[in-house]
Amino acid sequence: MIASLVLGLTGCGGQNEASQTPKVSYASVVSFGDSLSDPGAYKVGSIAALGGGMFTVNGITGGVGSDPTPSYTWAQLVAAAVVGTPSCAARTGGFGVSVTTVAGCTNYAQGGSRITNPVGTGYNGGNGALTEPVVMQVTNYLNSRSNGRFTGSELVTVQGGANELFAQAGILAAAATQAGAATFVSSLAGSLAVDASNPSTAGTAIAVAMVTEAANPGNTTNTIVAAGLGAAAAAGNTQVGSSAYYLPKVAAANTAGLAAAASYVANTGGPQAVSAMMDAAVELSDSVKGMRTSGATKIVVSNLPDVSLTPYGLGQDSATRQLILAMTQAFNAKLRSELAGLSGVLFVDVFTENQRQVATPSQFGLSNVTDTACNLNYGVNPLATAGNNDGSSLVCKPSNLIAGNTSRYLFADGVHPTPYGHKLLAQLVTKELILAGWL
Repeated sequence: MIASLVLGLTGCGGQNEASQTPKVSYASVVSFGDSLSDPGAYKVGSIAALGGGMFTVNGITGGVGSDPTPSYTWAQLVAAAVVGTPSCAARTGGFGVSVTTVAGCTNYAQGGSRITNPVGTGYNGGNGALTEPVVMQVTNYLNSRSNGRFTGSELVTVQGGANELFAQAGILAAAATQAGAATFVSSLAGSLAVDASNPSTAGTAIAVAMVTEAANPGNTTNTIVAAGLGAAAAAGNTQVGSSAYYLPKVAAANTAGLAAAASYVANTGGPQAVSAMMDAAVELSDSVKGMRTSGATKIVVSNLPDVSLTPYGLGQDSATRQLILAMTQAFNAKLRSELAGLSGVLFVDVFTENQRQVATPSQFGLSNVTDTACNLNYGVNPLATAGNNDGSSLVCKPSNLIAGNTSRYLFADGVHPTPYGHKLLAQLVTKELILAGWL
């Protein structure tokens, strides 16, 4: 309730009465992070022409505190609560538009950004998102200062790590697929070789034929199997022309491949992904510590929300959801431990608050915590691919939402909050600032 009051006062100027004067005065709010904090780095060129630019429901206008909740991210709302004005994108561009540094703007967050790796989600070889990593965002800000240091009068907000999770999920999926495919090939080749003229040499020949076909662009499971059957026939297996003969073998090989992929995830890839998330947390904490060394005196660091509870997470099988949760928790725990006791740093537990929102949505005024407010289908969302519902909130706006009242939905797309979701996050951060005596 206190946080709501602060945000509401900000919309009216915030300093009309002496009792409303913040305990701590800031010259600016400087933000670093990814799409969760991005105030419109990509609101340029074709993205702007589509009415997009932010990873939420775009184009809802109105002052801070108005209803329906206007299109601001939590970092912008915190800036409004602290200095009276929502923050703006310090660097804009991407998607074919050259980078521009915007004078007077101090929010450096960009959708898709990682912590140290410049190749973030949606980078696309430089033709997509900018994805300047957090460490580069900090450097860009310091380079804008006359002495290359923070003034100490800034409130700094930092968040990141989600794109590390998505990157690790992609690495894991590719490796698991490779492990499953290798087992599928070896299993099918072995079973077909048994009935060849020379089983000891036929197995290798069949496997080579399948692997060769798998390397061809446009291959399918059917063409790979056909290559194996052709090699088996050439090796003297006279039964491969019968579907009653080879289909059970293909099914058995497929089962073996799926088991191998699952085993890889459980025993190798999964633990590696969790470890990589802990490494990412150290990278982010090192960046925060570097900010302190460079003169920052008040830094708000938020952890990851529960990614397993997003529509993206809910769309996965149980084992994958558990791994996503483990990756998230590992990152958050390591980040907290690395920052523990560091003066001038306020750690905000977004994860726990997010779990509360999903468990008791009515207490937060939420009407839906599982579905997406944006219609992400091809033909409706401009960034969706043919035949899929893989669009993005980057170009979501009131005209391409799903039917019905979505103003109190938590999620805009698979992972990004609606403006109302951002408002809830901003209220959490503002409350923590007040409790810490920072506001």
